[in-house]
Amino acid sequence: MKIRIYQVNLGRDEKRVAFMGIDEREHFLESRNIDSSIYDCVFSGDVDCNDLEDVFQKFNIDHPDGYTGRSLSVSDVVEIVDSDIGETGFFFCDNIGFSKVDFNPGEAEPYKDGKIKVLMVEPGKKAYEREIGTSLEEMYSALDCECIQTFYPYDDLVVIVCDDEGKINGGRPNRAVYGEDGKMMDIICGKFFIADCSTSSFKSLPDDMMAKYKKQFLLPERFCRINGEIFAVKYDPVKEEVR
Repeated sequence: MKIRIYQVNLGRDEKRVAFMGIDEREHFLESRNIDSSIYDCVFSGDVDCNDLEDVFQKFNIDHPDGYTGRSLSVSDVVEIVDSDIGETGFFFCDNIGFSKVDFNPGEAEPYKDGKIKVLMVEPGKKAYEREIGTSLEEMYSALDCECIQTFYPYDDLVVIVCDDEGKINGGRPNRAVYGEDGKMMDIICGKFFIADCSTSSFKSLPDDMMAKYKKQFLLPERFCRINGEIFAVKYDPVKEEVR
């Protein structure tokens, strides 16, 4: 069957209806209507599924290649565009099962496939801007890994995407991440990139966020232990090459 999946854009969700079932919406908002304008289309394509329950399992257990949306959950809308088995239309993922609903796809953010601009940070190098693809395979390739991990340490709507097994596989220590109190939270091993996470899928970093985090992560770091405490020391790789 051919389907499209729509998910609430958390940045436009002023009434906080994401992950809320229809009965809950009616209780808190006194309406069962779906506001199509707060949704993004995060998938469009053919899937080997027979019904909506198959779709639910696939987008929770076996994501299709290139899918970067959230796992299918309550408040998501599945559009069955074409099916030889069941009816077509828009179906709201509720707390139990699916409910057919009125939905206007013209008001939702359309599906976007392509590349995004991120801040790439590698061990021993200055941070730099790079365009990468949005499929999982392209992100794996950009980070030279087989599994990615997401990290949300900041109040800004940005995400750090890194190698999930960087430390386990002996990846080279890259950069330290600090909390608002200035204390070191973690050390990321191996490559990582920073992207915008204001929607249900990764987007290009806005110019102001690119400048902010490029300044923060520009220079590579070396790590040392003094009296049992780990410290990060920044250095300029260009100057060291001259030496």
